[in-house]
Amino acid sequence: MLRNQETLVTVAENLKEHGIKNTPQRQVILAYLMTSHEHPSIEMIYDHVRKSGFSVSLATVYNTLELLQDNKLVTEVAPDNDGHMRYDHLDKPHYHVICVSCNKIVDVYDDSFKRLEQKGAAETGYQVYSSQYEVYGLCPACQAKQQALQD
Repeated sequence: MLRNQETLVTVAENLKEHGIKNTPQRQVILAYLMTSHEHPSIEMIYDHVRKSGFSVSLATVYNTLELLQDNKLVTEVAPDNDGHMRYDHLDKPHYHVICVSCNKIVDVYDDSFKRLEQKGAAETGYQVYSSQYEVYGLCPACQAKQQALQD
């Protein structure tokens, strides 16, 4: 219970720092993204909010995600095989390794890719606001399944 309270306090502080009105729906959406390792889709977020006891429309979830993205609190991650966009909380710099078979997404906390932003800005004169680095491959579980089929 204490962990949930700490998360909600952090969520409230994040919303306040970004000048975003603190509503229960925004709190539960941002808290879910901060604590989830699933990189959920809009539908997963919507289901979570409703199961948490909040009355919310799908449009509210879309609008909240857009607001959180505009304020650099969350980001879109590659869509799953069904074309559903996935979302992630922007806490520490990291990139994603994504399985092309099962769509599992793993966070890799390493900010060395940020040097590419600096290089891109220096070489082009662009003012870089953000970047996203994603690595695609086959996860160990899918590799094992593929190997079992070949044996």
